[in-house]
Amino acid sequence: MNAMQSIVGIYKAKCGMRFDREVAEALGINEQTFNKYMKGRSKLPDIAIAKIAEGAQLDAMQVIAATNLTCEKTPEEERPFWLDKLKLATGQML
Repeated sequence: MNAMQSIVGIYKAKCGMRFDREVAEALGINEQTFNKYMKGRSKLPDIAIAKIAEGAQLDAMQVIAATNLTCEKTPEEERPFWLDKLKLATGQML
C-alpha cells in the first residue's frame, strides 16, 4: 500500500465513503485519472491533496510530502527535499 492509498483510506473513513469513485467525484476528478494517482503513476494536484488532508484531518504538508515521496513521477533529485519535509511535519529529527 502506498502513501496515497493510506491517506485516501483515512479520508474515506472520516467522510463516510466506501469507494474510490466517491473520492474522485468529491474532488472533481475523473475516476480513471484518480486510479492512476492511487497507483502512484501520476501526481495528484496539490489542491486535491490539500482537500484530502483537510477531510482526513491530517497536516497538508505531511500528506503532500508523503505523496511526493511515493509517486513514480517525482524526480529523484526532489526526493530528499520531500523526505526532509515529511520528517519535519511528523516531528522526526533529521
